Amino acid sequence: MGLALVHREPRQLAVPAGIPVWRTCLREILFFNDEGAAACVGEPITEGQAYSLLLEIICGLRSPMLGETQVMGQFKAFLATLGAEHGPLRKVGQRLLGEARVISERHLRHLGARSYGSATRRRVAQAEHVALIGTGALSQELLKFLADDSRPVDQWGRRPLGELECPPDVTYRQLASLELHLVPDVLSHEPAALIIAAPVPSDIVNDVARRYPGLLCVVDLRAETDLGPLNVAAPVVTLAELFREIETARHESAAQIEAARGAVVRFSREYELRDELRPFGWEDLCA
Repeated sequence: MGLALVHREPRQLAVPAGIPVWRTCLREILFFNDEGAAACVGEPITEGQAYSLLLEIICGLRSPMLGETQVMGQFKAFLATLGAEHGPLRKVGQRLLGEARVISERHLRHLGARSYGSATRRRVAQAEHVALIGTGALSQELLKFLADDSRPVDQWGRRPLGELECPPDVTYRQLASLELHLVPDVLSHEPAALIIAAPVPSDIVNDVARRYPGLLCVVDLRAETDLGPLNVAAPVVTLAELFREIETARHESAAQIEAARGAVVRFSREYELRDELRPFGWEDLCA
């Protein structure tokens, strides 16, 4: 057995000790040494089928935002967390990343909004000031796009100030300072946009929003639905709306997507037919 995994909803069940797991907001993938071990926690997917699934996910072909690039970065970050004992998995992962980049470059470059950053930036284009709530991977991805626009950005989060390195034109503000009444009632009168990129309760979001009386729009990227109602004096763009926007682009780019899926099939077939002897199974796997 070369490649065996279980693909399921995130945090659905406990993960066995020592098993590498890659999580995104939509899924988690557990990697095993063999099909039998994988079958103990779910329905195993193996070899070429497993490789094809991973390649489609990394290319953004399984994402609501078709062709988005953030998931590729997430997979790269996952590989970096693997210890020496998972060297064979890292090799397969590097092969997947290389082929995903080829597919993206050849077939997915002109799909329009290919990442959360590019889609969000279009929504906040008219704002002269941006407030971003969140400090995680999604927030860092958004900052790459927002910082390029040479406008002031306030980043809000729970982490201590010294833990973050903010780009130029980005001011970091702790959410705790709101509770301590250490933030002025008004931070900007400029036309502003608020982006929610963390599962923050709506009452905190409302408090942040009040600091920007010139608010033009709110982009709510929270997937959770039990965080309370937003009470803001501006139109709210939901994650579902962004997904629908990408769905429209999907229909307009059907030929490109079909070509990308064809490339996934070819690369997966090449992986499945690789000429290698693996007398020790996973431990002897080469990419």
